[in-house]
Amino acid sequence: MAPQLESSSYRVEVSGWDLSENFFVEKTALTWTQNGEKQLTLKSDLREGCVIFVRLLQSTVMVNNIPVAYQVSSVAPKDANGRTRVSMMQLRPRSSNNCSETVQSSGAKVA
Repeated sequence: MAPQLESSSYRVEVSGWDLSENFFVEKTALTWTQNGEKQLTLKSDLREGCVIFVRLLQSTVMVNNIPVAYQVSSVAPKDANGRTRVSMMQLRPRSSNNCSETVQSSGAKVA
């Protein structure tokens, strides 16, 4: 029987807009499960598909500590402590070709 791999956990700061469209900032732990899923537990109410920003909180010198954009892929019901488990996927920048094609197809003039 193979040994079970443990999840990794990191202290992070999460920000974005909640269900009421109010900006929030929370400190929590990001859990990276053995199957590669990233999860957070938050007090703020979020919906699937929203974008949040996650910044790693490091105890050493903060180098390249830039927030990373994630899209919420699932939201679990609140637990007994009023916290919600959120699963998320990292967003990737679109290529510049897709951006110019979108602008050109919309009829906008590109300089």
